[in-house]
Amino acid sequence: MKRRVTIIVWSVLGVGVVILGVALATIGTDLDRTRIDRDELRFENDGLQEEVDSLTGERDTLKKQTDDQLKTIEQIKADLERARGQAQTPSAPATPAPATTPTSSH
Repeated sequence: MKRRVTIIVWSVLGVGVVILGVALATIGTDLDRTRIDRDELRFENDGLQEEVDSLTGERDTLKKQTDDQLKTIEQIKADLERARGQAQTPSAPATPAPATTPTSSH
């Protein structure tokens, strides 16, 4: 009888070890997948950060160009208004009026 109990105890312990081994393998596999996913996400994040930095630089460049062009447009508008103002102000007559002299008839 003692031998039978010993065999049952060892069998239960064996089954328990197998269950623990499978559980540990499953947890290890899940942990590895999680690490791989984390590394992939880190790599993707780094790539996206580089892209954001690049686009930020391009945006700043385009903003500066736009500001410069707006200044140029404002300057051209001011020059145009000044030219229109000069064209509307009467200046000295371009052609003098002909002088009329009375002609004497004798």
